[in-house]
Amino acid sequence: MSLSLTLVFDKYRRDHDPIIASNRIKFEGDAVSLREALKPVTLPLPTGVEWLTEDVGLKLFKTDPYDDELTFVSAGLLAQRLNEAAQGAWGKAVAEFVQALPPDSRVVLWWH
Repeated sequence: MSLSLTLVFDKYRRDHDPIIASNRIKFEGDAVSLREALKPVTLPLPTGVEWLTEDVGLKLFKTDPYDDELTFVSAGLLAQRLNEAAQGAWGKAVAEFVQALPPDSRVVLWWH
């Protein structure tokens, strides 16, 4: 299985509730090197993410499909690292979008 990354944006900043994964974008780029570059700056996300699934509706996840604890990073720390790993027009557009967010916005890293 190859490594991919979907970014989930915490637009409403509900610190004590799960983040609803309604604002998300799949990143296209070198996910393996990006994961290594982000490890030192990520923080755990104990509240988890609620993801809409076809079979059960909203489902709470506290780990990714690799069974690793979900983490987040601020948009300010993420933007530069995305730029370095971006590939193609889509990856670069995602990096520019993150760059335009308020730097303290939380971005959940959903590795799959």
